[in-house]
Amino acid sequence: MRDVLKKHKFKIIVILALFITVAATSVTIITLMNNNKTVISPDFAPIEKETYAQILNDDDKEKLQQQEGGGAVSLTYSKDVTIDATEKTATLLFENPAKSNQNMVLQIVVKDTVIAQSGLIEPDYGINKLALFDNIDLQEGEYEGNFNVLYYDAETGEKAILNTEIPISIVVK
Repeated sequence: MRDVLKKHKFKIIVILALFITVAATSVTIITLMNNNKTVISPDFAPIEKETYAQILNDDDKEKLQQQEGGGAVSLTYSKDVTIDATEKTATLLFENPAKSNQNMVLQIVVKDTVIAQSGLIEPDYGINKLALFDNIDLQEGEYEGNFNVLYYDAETGEKAILNTEIPISIVVK
């Protein structure tokens, strides 16, 4: 009788171990397959300036008026973005004119996924190109998306409470 109980316990332990192994392997595979890069906006401005940023040499150097503790920005942008799927880059127009008094970070968002994020864009700088994140694979076609513009105090680097979301049209080639 004891031998039967020992064999029964052994079978239960083996089945339980197999079940745990299969469950852990399944969770690992599902996690790896759905490994989308999550981008969290920093509370303070990134130290790195945007690689593709170019100085605008804007003639209007007078800063916008702002209330104490607030900020004022001016934006120049195009709502049309073209993505080269082979080079994994986005071609766009986005400028932070000299009259702005906030630094900016630009995100490109498609279907609630951030596919690209700039470094710091200071006043009097703009970008025409932005690298996509490595894990982004978009099919050829047209997409609706957004620019998310994050603002940072130019002196303290602290993130502003408000962001701007701009609807854009994206063509992937």
